[in-house]
Amino acid sequence: MKLALPDNERVVRASCYLALVALPLMVWSIFDPRVWPVLVALSVGQAIGTASFALFIVAVVRDLGVRRKLKEQAARDSAP
Repeated sequence: MKLALPDNERVVRASCYLALVALPLMVWSIFDPRVWPVLVALSVGQAIGTASFALFIVAVVRDLGVRRKLKEQAARDSAP
């Protein structure tokens, strides 16, 4: 069974939204350097930020695959 991901635009949008959630968590620990804000930034903020980065990499890899297929098809179409 294949994992069906949404199109690249939705994946990148989700990545951006996750990054916008993770960044304030990490900045919070800079302005309030007590124990709990730092722990939240290092655990929750990092996990959300890593998920955001992973989704962005998925979109990039999928886009490179599409680009490669288009180049192969163009080469086949231009062949005599």
